[in-house]
Amino acid sequence: MKVAATIYSRIKKTVKHTLIFSLGNIVSNAFSLLLVPVYVQHLRPNEYGRLALLSIVLTLTVVVLKSGLDQAFFRNYYETEDPLARRRIVGSSLIFLIITSSALISLLYLVAPQVSPLVFSGNEDRTELLRLIFIISFFEVITTIPNSILRANFRSIRFSILSLVSLIVQLAAILYLVLRVDSSVESVLKGRLIGTAFEALLFFFAVRRELSLKFSFSELGEMLSFGWPLIFNQIGSTLFIVIDRFFLERYTNDIQVGIYALANTFISVVSVIAVMPFGQVWTVMRFSVMKDDGAQEYYSRVLTYIAFVSMTLSLCVAAVAGDGVLLFAPRGYWAVAAILPALALSAVLDSASRVLNVGITLKRRTIYAPAVIFAALGFNITLNFILIPRYGVWGATVSTVASYFVYCALRFWASNLFIKIQYEWRRVFTVLIVGASLIGAFYLIDYLRGDIGRYKFDDPARRTMLFVSLGAKALLAISFPLILLALRFYDEKERRRLSEIWQKISFALRHRKWPQVEQSES
Repeated sequence: MKVAATIYSRIKKTVKHTLIFSLGNIVSNAFSLLLVPVYVQHLRPNEYGRLALLSIVLTLTVVVLKSGLDQAFFRNYYETEDPLARRRIVGSSLIFLIITSSALISLLYLVAPQVSPLVFSGNEDRTELLRLIFIISFFEVITTIPNSILRANFRSIRFSILSLVSLIVQLAAILYLVLRVDSSVESVLKGRLIGTAFEALLFFFAVRRELSLKFSFSELGEMLSFGWPLIFNQIGSTLFIVIDRFFLERYTNDIQVGIYALANTFISVVSVIAVMPFGQVWTVMRFSVMKDDGAQEYYSRVLTYIAFVSMTLSLCVAAVAGDGVLLFAPRGYWAVAAILPALALSAVLDSASRVLNVGITLKRRTIYAPAVIFAALGFNITLNFILIPRYGVWGATVSTVASYFVYCALRFWASNLFIKIQYEWRRVFTVLIVGASLIGAFYLIDYLRGDIGRYKFDDPARRTMLFVSLGAKALLAISFPLILLALRFYDEKERRRLSEIWQKISFALRHRKWPQVEQSES
């Protein structure tokens, strides 16, 4: 009983900080989605695709420059309680990142003309855009340390507030430059540079008392030995997620890249609300509990819960976003609606994959991480070669979902070599099967609805059909937890907790209505 109580206490702590982290991310995502109609109205589809490719370059550059220290920092930080040792960890990481990123960004700035043809097909020179990306990456990299200090000490509220303020500044800069100065990709990147530089300044100021310039070669060497294999893992993970954009750019056109990128923007809602905040907490929690009793059961429960939450959110996004595009977006973007439901499954598998590498990280076998991701990447590239030239964005969608299944299986196999965790596979697969069935029902609704393209955009019959379709899908998405209840998915403690929550909600509703009844009777 004591172990069970401890496990639920850990899960509550994980949920609490994930919710606080997600609060900032939810607001951030809401603001970010405001840019989507701005981009659609002021950037051509091929420019939207170009912006997506530049974002990939930014991500890869940041991964390399961080040298895996964003992960190694927490491993070393939690292995000691000595304040002086922790200051050496902070100082060594900070000095290394500032020196190496400054040198490498300077080099990349100079060779940008040679990099441009490797990223973009065609003869148009995009050197200046790449140079802006490299400068943005510098500020993102050096913000790693103050970011990690806040997360390591579970200052999730402060972290969320600072992130939100930085985001507002960035979005304001982008909107001003795009709407008032010049509607171009360059204006978007300049706005992002302003926001990223402001974020670095704000985060450094927030943790100024905990920063340190104490340097230790032994401390740095230990972190790099842990982190360097993770660089290849992160590069592989990034390419695993985005390589299909480059295939679309080579084998189809920039418009297909823009459509696929927009679909992934909607799916990213799941990542921003659940997966990213969870990842920020999980990076810390999996190390902080590794020596406690019941840690393995904690890891097992976390997989079940993150699969449930991400599937619930994925169904809601798939139910609303697809028909929303058909209702409000220009015809050129309607293809987004077709691939959204299937692509939503990738967000669920992505969230699950983050929990399935416990054995690799806890036992310091990080060399296996890049081996796993590159094996999955090879499978993904093979499918891209086969499917994308023939089926375009649909080929990319099928390749992504299938590759995530393979990735999860490989990660579990490698992790299980070192720590055998008995995951709740029956419950996890129940979530996946029921969720996939509901997504299949979404496509059935689309089939019964017929071809929307036969109607004019402003035809009332078209809008009515789409609103009915959207309502039916939303109802199915909301019913997901109830279907699981009918299938006895929840254990006794979870059912009891759900019953308590329902009683509190019912009481609150009755309590609010009671005075109104008395007033009407009087």
